[in-house]
Amino acid sequence: MMEGVQLSWWFIGAYLALMLGVGVWFRRRVRSVEDMAVAGRNSGVWLIAFSVAATWINGTTLIGISALGADFGLDAYWSGGSFMLGTIWIAYFIIPRLWGTGVITIPELFGRYFGPRHRVVSLVLIIMRDMGVTAGTIGALTLVTTTVLGMSVGESLLLWLGVTSVYVFLGGMWAVMATDAIQFFIILAGSIGVLVGGLAAAGGLGGLRADIDPALLDTFGRAGVTQVLAWIVIGLAITGAYQGLIQRGFAASSAAVARKGFLYGGIIASIWYMTPPLTGIIARTIYGPGMAAEDAFVTLAFGAAGDKLASLVVVCVLAASMSTLSSTINTIASNFTLDLYVRFFAPAASAARQLWVYRINVLIVGALAAVLYLALPLLIELFWIGGRIMGASVAPALVGLVLFRSVREAPRTVMAAMLIGAGVQAAWQAFGAIREVGAVVIIWELDPILVGLPLTILILWVGTRLETRAGGRHAAT
Repeated sequence: MMEGVQLSWWFIGAYLALMLGVGVWFRRRVRSVEDMAVAGRNSGVWLIAFSVAATWINGTTLIGISALGADFGLDAYWSGGSFMLGTIWIAYFIIPRLWGTGVITIPELFGRYFGPRHRVVSLVLIIMRDMGVTAGTIGALTLVTTTVLGMSVGESLLLWLGVTSVYVFLGGMWAVMATDAIQFFIILAGSIGVLVGGLAAAGGLGGLRADIDPALLDTFGRAGVTQVLAWIVIGLAITGAYQGLIQRGFAASSAAVARKGFLYGGIIASIWYMTPPLTGIIARTIYGPGMAAEDAFVTLAFGAAGDKLASLVVVCVLAASMSTLSSTINTIASNFTLDLYVRFFAPAASAARQLWVYRINVLIVGALAAVLYLALPLLIELFWIGGRIMGASVAPALVGLVLFRSVREAPRTVMAAMLIGAGVQAAWQAFGAIREVGAVVIIWELDPILVGLPLTILILWVGTRLETRAGGRHAAT
């Protein structure tokens, strides 16, 4: 345990008991796979809004983007804030249309239009992204609990994955969204408390202004214009097909409710996203360039904020991480169940059997994500490795599918765009030139997303025109 930090264990225990209690409470509402995956399609505006915000505000955000703030200053905002721009955009143009289709998963939509091959390819690419998010979130939890609570990595994984998996196992999306709403306010209190405590330790705004490195205040300076542009593009692209987020729209009681929930959640989170970069900047100013960037949040929280906020900060990080962790575990379990088990292995399985398979998949997904984190412990890069591949393949294809009728008549083009976009993206990530390896991210000479995404869009545009002129779907068949 970090020396000198006094924690209120009853407070931490009460939080964990509350999360488990929510799962037990909502267990009675879960009667089918639809209840597990999309909460019976009966959620209201503010439940969706707080759930959307809590999903984007996660442990990797707190720790990873605070580290980016310490390394790159205000540039770091765009590594998260751009996702909020994407959320607000899809609130108007994508979510209501997707809600109207009645699907539960994104691969299901590809399968409905084009058949099983498209469903499988989109499934693989989406799971790559969501498994990266799950593993990165587990990493954020592990970093805090090993540093602050003195737990081993194995103990941390067993405890936090155990609690999260149990309440998802019991209550599905009902429990996920209800705990998200609670966790959002815990995150808000803890993160702002750290920021205020850090500002006081820096001597207020005057003291901070006198000691701060001016390079940290240049929005396009330290990381460079090209890399910041890439972060913005990554945010917009990934959001367009982030199934863990989009399923909250499917849980709405109507298309109008889905739109408002995403709009409000995106606005709330876009404002909050200034918190982690500022946390990193303040920590670097107080503790100097010798401080490891990945320790910025923890060092400021328990150094400047002190014992008064220690327990709240721990619970804040737990809440931020577990809100996203529960979401992605539940989403991937829905993919494994609906897009694999029910679609290909047991289409005649009873509702009760589907439900139990879904719950078993919840446990399997958590274990797989833990293994992935142990293999690659770069927090933000875990979010972006699969995210870039998905964002340069499935995301533009999904947006085209939703917005343009001609794309729905071009199955060969959509398949080519997904495969070529993903392949080029993966190759560039493997062999592209790296300028700098930061504490939590890689800074590229030319970010892979700036190569893969334009290429995929070009394939969709040119290929759709050619394929539909030749007779579209019927010609391809």
